[in-house]
Amino acid sequence: MITISEKAKEKIISVLDEEKATMIRFGLQGGGCNGFTYFFAVETKQEEDDFEYPLDESHKLVVDSASSMYLEEATIDYKEDMMGESFVFSNPSQKTSCGCGNSVSF
Repeated sequence: MITISEKAKEKIISVLDEEKATMIRFGLQGGGCNGFTYFFAVETKQEEDDFEYPLDESHKLVVDSASSMYLEEATIDYKEDMMGESFVFSNPSQKTSCGCGNSVSF
């Protein structure tokens, strides 16, 4: 089960409201210096085998089944500091990551 911090939920909901959408996809895609990168994409269609994580009564995050097996114990957080703002992913399943933390291997 993916854990989503309150700050991350607030930011995702804010982005969805700006986009006039109710659903965002979170997952892994091939690429980056370590093989995979985390991604978010505003979504309009939920697939039958997607895993669903409610953010509030009208917004949700979905994860495809292929990504889900690598993200089972992942945590999504959001931070703001003097260097900027970004989502932070903590995932005990990943073996390595690059300096930015978005490119990972399993």
